[in-house]
Amino acid sequence: PRPHPAYPGRREDLLFAQCGVSVAELNHFLKSIGKSLTTSGASNGQTIAGAIGTGTHGSNLECGALQDFVVGLHVIVSPDRHVWLERASAPVIHDEIPQKLGAELVRDDALFNAALVGLGGFGLVHGVLLEVVDLYYLQAYRRRMPLDEGLWRAFDQLDFSGITLPGPPGLKPYHFTAVINPNDMERGVFVTVMYKHARCPEGSSPPSPGSKLTQGDSALEIVGVLTDMVSELTIPLLARLMDRFYPEYENVCGTHGELFTDTTTRGKAWGSAVGVPLGRVRETVELALAINRAHAFPGLFGLRYTLPSRATLAFTQHAPMTCVLDIDGASSTRTKSYNRRVWQQLAQSSIPHTYHWGKFHELDGPAVRSLYGTARVDSWLGARQALLPTPELRAAFANDYLRGLELA
Repeated sequence: PRPHPAYPGRREDLLFAQCGVSVAELNHFLKSIGKSLTTSGASNGQTIAGAIGTGTHGSNLECGALQDFVVGLHVIVSPDRHVWLERASAPVIHDEIPQKLGAELVRDDALFNAALVGLGGFGLVHGVLLEVVDLYYLQAYRRRMPLDEGLWRAFDQLDFSGITLPGPPGLKPYHFTAVINPNDMERGVFVTVMYKHARCPEGSSPPSPGSKLTQGDSALEIVGVLTDMVSELTIPLLARLMDRFYPEYENVCGTHGELFTDTTTRGKAWGSAVGVPLGRVRETVELALAINRAHAFPGLFGLRYTLPSRATLAFTQHAPMTCVLDIDGASSTRTKSYNRRVWQQLAQSSIPHTYHWGKFHELDGPAVRSLYGTARVDSWLGARQALLPTPELRAAFANDYLRGLELA
């Protein structure tokens, strides 16, 4: 699309995608034109509108979540009205484009920031305008490492000075994640590190095609695959299956879309994810580990990191960086009761925290206001009312989920 005269970026870095295209399809298309998404989640079967609307994130240490690369929204708000929405502080598209679409041009920072993570409540997102980047490659390593003081400091502060990361010495990681089996700590935790390059370094290997688990899979994908293989995932069996299907690897290189693949999450998995600020990560993980010692469940923890989002109700809002603790297990009573114990103890703690909108939680209206603050919630509701000015329109784009959160 033709950019606005004030847009500082390059026209070729703007991509318009319709709501139903999957993140995986975007990855394939972008590679064909020498471009890439900046980040995405671990499993990319979601539609782009769904991924943005719930705050899907990766673990890129240099950027935010998926919605933070959206610079325009085309939203249908009634049978006879649709709007093109951008930030007033950062106009991107030329004024003539919405006119050609027959859309009303609305430039408003508060409205745009609220609609980004709109949870389906702001109308029908017909299309999104994304900022993309030149195609890049990720050189990836996975190693099992002892959870010593140095690795705790890396998890808590992203301070890597006390450990030797796998990969090229002296290079800063572009992507850093961990997968922890809380019932198999003696053998260490899995650390995945990826380094960004313009092309694959000499001597690296391509990702193995057709494997059950890929280099970029997170805890939920791992549990999903493993629960597809067995009738009941027990604690001893999980450790044995991890040994077989989640091995260490060295110097594997591919594009973002090749490492974070186009599979939807498989199996009978059930999970939640809590966002906490850097500096409170160890406290949060130790809280979860202590509960597991008393009430063990067959599952995994994951740690992923992202810069804070400008979206009003993004759960990845914590500064200076949000760490996301994934808690994923087989869909069982034990997993659910374990998660509830973690949620209850977090609520009683002083740790600032939020929950991933796209995973399980038990938030209600008072809890949402407590975690996000009344000002953010009121700003989101005010923006929704501005975009959907009548009770009938707001009811048309409400659902049981939003009503339960008192966001309808």
